[in-house]
Amino acid sequence: MVRTYKCRVKLSMSGHEALSRVFGMCATLYNTCLEERIDCYKKTGESRSYYDQCKALTEVRADDPEYASISVQVFRGAIGRIDKAYKSFFRRVKTKEKAGFPRFKSSRRWRTIEINDQCWRMLKREGNKLVLKIKGLPRMEVKSSRELPPSRLLKAIHITRKPLRTEVALSYDLPTPEAKPVSNPVGIDMGILKRLTLSDGETVEKREIDHRKIIRLQRSVSRKVKGSNNRRKAVALLAKEWQRLTDGERNYIHRLTAELVKMYDFIAVEKLKTKNMLWDRNLARSISEQAWGKFAALLNEKAESAGVKMVEVDPRGTSQECSSCGAEVKKSLSIRTHKCTCGLEMDRDLNAAINILHRGISVVGRKLKQSRMAGRMKMKRADVGPVRPRTVEITV
Repeated sequence: MVRTYKCRVKLSMSGHEALSRVFGMCATLYNTCLEERIDCYKKTGESRSYYDQCKALTEVRADDPEYASISVQVFRGAIGRIDKAYKSFFRRVKTKEKAGFPRFKSSRRWRTIEINDQCWRMLKREGNKLVLKIKGLPRMEVKSSRELPPSRLLKAIHITRKPLRTEVALSYDLPTPEAKPVSNPVGIDMGILKRLTLSDGETVEKREIDHRKIIRLQRSVSRKVKGSNNRRKAVALLAKEWQRLTDGERNYIHRLTAELVKMYDFIAVEKLKTKNMLWDRNLARSISEQAWGKFAALLNEKAESAGVKMVEVDPRGTSQECSSCGAEVKKSLSIRTHKCTCGLEMDRDLNAAINILHRGISVVGRKLKQSRMAGRMKMKRADVGPVRPRTVEITV
């Protein structure tokens, strides 16, 4: 399995300037490759391949000392980006999506260097420091908050300049851990009023973003003259504030998903199509703020790394179906309590979370012993008569 570790990078002032120069050279190479592909197709009806342009890069490096002074892996990453953009364009054409032909890139907007070959040679340890040494690039001291895997497992390096700092993403090919035995499963319902509702009754409050500072900075940008230095400064301040918000949210989701993986050994979640749900103008902002897609992706990564089984299930009807008897109880979105003729009465999100757990368990096979969650639910619903759990099976 591939896991990526994001770390801060310490650079001198001259190092930042040297890195900016390399970003500009990568953008120039990208635009040249794109122009070459367009011209070649117009003249011959065929496009240039990744390998053709890598051969041309070798000729450029032989004639231009500036390009020769920088590692060839840096520029192959730029050629790989245009090749990936072309392949994605034709894939979208075949599937009849909005195509979006690759566009030329401004050197000021080029912020990433990608290296996907011989990376293990570039990350070295000097005493207690971890240093990234790439030919033609400034010396970069990597500041990691946790222990990194051995350098021999390093498969890719991405150096990115962000509004607040420069970061490096180190991708390692790690062995997949053995799956844990299942004894404490959970189903998770993702919502708006409550960000998460777990099948054992636990809840996570929704995220509320304070937009006041963002609005003030955005108005400041709008008042500035386009192309002026003051507008450029205002845009930089706005970008920094957005990064502070996104970094804080991502850090929170990392901690939340890590805690869930520690607590449970089988997790069932909804497979939501968030893109389709954003068409509802009344709910679009609330849905976006909860970051369901990012949560599911990080939870899947954490679960795989810890050997925890995670499955995604079809969410249709989970709120309408009774988790005790299986009967369909139709209700609108405004009705927040599930009431069934079998006597079960509970919060609709909790009912949905239990249904999600049932579906997740039915997706995987083998009988599962009664969990701690089932015991808790019996105690909570003792006043409505005996609980009638469904027969479920699971395999791990």
